[in-house]
Amino acid sequence: MPYELHNMKRENFLAKITYRPLSEPIALLLSKTNITPNQVSFISVVSSIVAGIFFSLGEWLYLVIGYIFLQLTYLLDHVDGNLARYTGRSDEFGKWVDEIANKPPKFFLVLGVSIGLFRMTNNSFYLILGSIAIFNWFYSAYISETKTKFGFGISKKSRTSFGKFLNQMLMPITIFNIFGLLVLINKADLALWFVSTVSLISIKQIYSTRKLWRKKQNS
Repeated sequence: MPYELHNMKRENFLAKITYRPLSEPIALLLSKTNITPNQVSFISVVSSIVAGIFFSLGEWLYLVIGYIFLQLTYLLDHVDGNLARYTGRSDEFGKWVDEIANKPPKFFLVLGVSIGLFRMTNNSFYLILGSIAIFNWFYSAYISETKTKFGFGISKKSRTSFGKFLNQMLMPITIFNIFGLLVLINKADLALWFVSTVSLISIKQIYSTRKLWRKKQNS
């Protein structure tokens, strides 16, 4: 199955009802140009950097602008897959670029809000809290990637309905939409606490990997 089609099958429910329908006409329009899916992936990363910069300014008006760029980041993240499907430009390098492009937004968005809160309150605690969240996000992503490579995936049959729901809610796109909405209503401190708390899923990743390892050893 092509990579972009596989992504569509496992994507978040929020993406299916919002970003996916919005991204298709944009991708169709871009397919008539020389713009490539990899270029769109790069622009999505740039958009997340711009969002982080506006978040770092701290004032509410800048937070609103940052929120707009946050939404643009996730929209473009879906445009590149659709564009690859429409143009037939899907290869292993494109798959790698798409996977890599999903990682920086977590860093820039959380870092931006951390700096913004520090600028507004002069409280260095927010920089520490943001650093913890960023570390946990990337550590969790690292564990998830290595778990898949070593064959520690969880079969669909073993997932309960609650487990599937929890998996959907813990997807970055859901988390960062809640994060963005809190920022939008000028509750950047709550947004940072939210992602810092949710980022503790790294502990869940460690536990699930240990459990799967034991199961594999006993089988």
